[in-house]
Amino acid sequence: MEPIKFNYEYSNKIKVGFIGCGAHSFRNVYPTFDYAPVDLVAVCDLDMERAEIYRNRFGAKKAYTDYMEMIKKEDLDAVFIVLNFDRNGRPLYPKILPDIINAGLPVWVEKPISYTAQEAEQLLELQEKAGVQILVSNKRYFYPSFVGAKKIIEDEKFGSAVSMTGRYPLTLTPFQDELGERTGLHWFLDICHPMSGMHYLMGDVKEMCFIEHQPSGNVQTLLTFKSGAIGSLHLPSTQSETSPNERYEIVGNQQNVVIDNAIRLAYYQGKKGSGDYGKAPSFIGDDPTNGPIHWEPEFSLGQLHNKNLFTQGMVQSVNHFANAVLNNEPVERATLRDAWHLTKIFEAYKNNRAGKWIEL
Repeated sequence: MEPIKFNYEYSNKIKVGFIGCGAHSFRNVYPTFDYAPVDLVAVCDLDMERAEIYRNRFGAKKAYTDYMEMIKKEDLDAVFIVLNFDRNGRPLYPKILPDIINAGLPVWVEKPISYTAQEAEQLLELQEKAGVQILVSNKRYFYPSFVGAKKIIEDEKFGSAVSMTGRYPLTLTPFQDELGERTGLHWFLDICHPMSGMHYLMGDVKEMCFIEHQPSGNVQTLLTFKSGAIGSLHLPSTQSETSPNERYEIVGNQQNVVIDNAIRLAYYQGKKGSGDYGKAPSFIGDDPTNGPIHWEPEFSLGQLHNKNLFTQGMVQSVNHFANAVLNNEPVERATLRDAWHLTKIFEAYKNNRAGKWIEL
């Protein structure tokens, strides 16, 4: 676990420019700099009035409306990019990132990285040539609950993770035969949310097959992973709004791990009380210390671990990136390559009818 310091406690920081002054970045990204080795030098937005508001609010020295001007005029170590979608609901990052990469600057960028796998592949080629660090903020690579689950399933006591199930509400639009694809998938790009968590824990997907219910848009998907493990993902678009969004379970050798509502982690191990079937007197094992373990944050104290910026891994993501830049090391989680793989999964849904196995 990487220790957390307040921003003023760091003697060495990266100087960054920030492209994008929107509501999401205001809530979830700029505030992370309070806990990271980041010196916010400049902000950029098409709306100068908004850029000035953010410059003043978050302590930047300069505000710009042209990101290329910001890059040329400021002595930056890295760039953060958080943008909205274009009028067709597609990510804008493939239009902006090449300029930043070609300038030789490391990038922390929001997800989803692109609408097509080809766009992500082109960015990967540019990154390889430039040799810069890129982190795509798929948060589940940094959620404490997922990080904790990964430590458990990688322990030899757990055995190989052989199967995983997941649930996350998304709506899949109907396949249009005349176009040979599905359209109106702006929010379905959020498939990167559940799949990034499953990818972090289980590795690359090898094949997938899904069935759908229309017009509700509910989906059930079967997955095989390159590791040989199997999985399933339920996308219940019509679940109650009062229901927790997500739940995951990973099964190993007589053990399993459950992540519920993103913050509760349960580790099931051990055995029930001894006794013949129908005659066991106790549901607690003969060795109570070898039994289930449950973790969840408390919300009564003013701790960092119960803040949304930490339970959702945002600060951890920014710190991972900043430390990689400071130490000239590669980004190891939430990489551009990871984002490319998630985009391939999105395309598998977009470009195929239900009911057939799709090789990735």
